[in-house]
Amino acid sequence: MKPSYSSYSDDEIARYVLGLDMPDRVADIQSRLAHDDAAAARALKWEAYFLGIVDALPVQPPPDAVLDRIRQSLGMEMEEPPVMGEARISEAGPRPAPGGEPPRRRARPGTRLRRGRVAMALGIAVVLCLAALALWASLRPAPAGTVVQHPVHLGSR
Repeated sequence: MKPSYSSYSDDEIARYVLGLDMPDRVADIQSRLAHDDAAAARALKWEAYFLGIVDALPVQPPPDAVLDRIRQSLGMEMEEPPVMGEARISEAGPRPAPGGEPPRRRARPGTRLRRGRVAMALGIAVVLCLAALALWASLRPAPAGTVVQHPVHLGSR
């Protein structure tokens, strides 16, 4: 016997896909989607539709206030440059560290990016050297006079 779930309309599933549904109904809708292929197909249809709208929007960088709130919610320090290496100059001076400790010295934004590029270049160089060494070892002929032993299986007949 199948468990009974409440039936959801197309609009209710669309609201769920957008994340606009009430938190107390989310678990019920997720359970329904896990067991009802038709409801799951409608949810996927709405997801593809909304993603098509988002993909058609022009690319626009988020406002600094939004980035600051994201960094705050992730526990990142405000002076730290964004991950992609873009530098942003802080309007305020250096903030004192919590606990009255002197502020830590930070590397300039460009220094961190250069270090990453140098590390990546060194990694690529090491991989290329190892690949060349492996290729050289595989192409080198065996020295003359080398005895190659092949296993012999003695079976009872």
